[in-house]
Amino acid sequence: MGVVPAPFAKRFLDWLRARDLELMGLGTLFFALVLGYIRIADRVRQGPLSIDERILLSLREPSDLAAGIGGEHFQGMVRDVTSLGSGTLTVLFTVGLLGYLLLTKRPAAALYVVIAVIGCWLLNDLLKDFFARERPTIVPHLMGASDPSFPSGHTMISATFYPTIAELFGRLVQRRRLRFYLLGLGVFVAALVGFSRIYLGVHYPTDVVAGLCLGFSWALLIGIVGRLLQRRGVVESREEGEPLEQPA
Repeated sequence: MGVVPAPFAKRFLDWLRARDLELMGLGTLFFALVLGYIRIADRVRQGPLSIDERILLSLREPSDLAAGIGGEHFQGMVRDVTSLGSGTLTVLFTVGLLGYLLLTKRPAAALYVVIAVIGCWLLNDLLKDFFARERPTIVPHLMGASDPSFPSGHTMISATFYPTIAELFGRLVQRRRLRFYLLGLGVFVAALVGFSRIYLGVHYPTDVVAGLCLGFSWALLIGIVGRLLQRRGVVESREEGEPLEQPA
């Protein structure tokens, strides 16, 4: 099998860029995530799911449902992880990031972060009030939780915030594999926070999966709109490899 001629490869890549297949792919993923959330929400409204209870029980010691598997040390680690999705840390990280973006003269990027975070919080609050799903009672909670359960707020905000950070700082690097690494790291952190909520017994697994679907889809939607506005010159752009920091 022969090697593809360089001119042909270049023309093929130009053809792909002209058709904006990257944005089309992101749009397809967005609708797939929204559809996934809708299906989960519809099933949750019909009543309790046995798989939710089985997963919660599988993460506890059979002889003592008040003890999670892995022992006290592992439980402490999980509590540390779940704090990454807390309102306190999210506000601190957001304020710090906004200060950096404003000092480096990126007001549109700062607005992008504000819309992503505040929009996610508002949407989560509205959905919690609408579904008013009670917290799991089949296992004792390993930490306090009182507001409605569906969808998971810690998980949803993590699925929006950390990929958003990864997208912003991914623009600092030119190599595509490093951008994928940063994005993958953001997704991984969100998934860890989601697992922690299930392990601690404060959310059903369906609460967490719904939070992931909504959080990722919201981050995608904001990202797609931002890219479209950037291409039309509505917001500031940046050349490939240009640092976010501007000379004083």
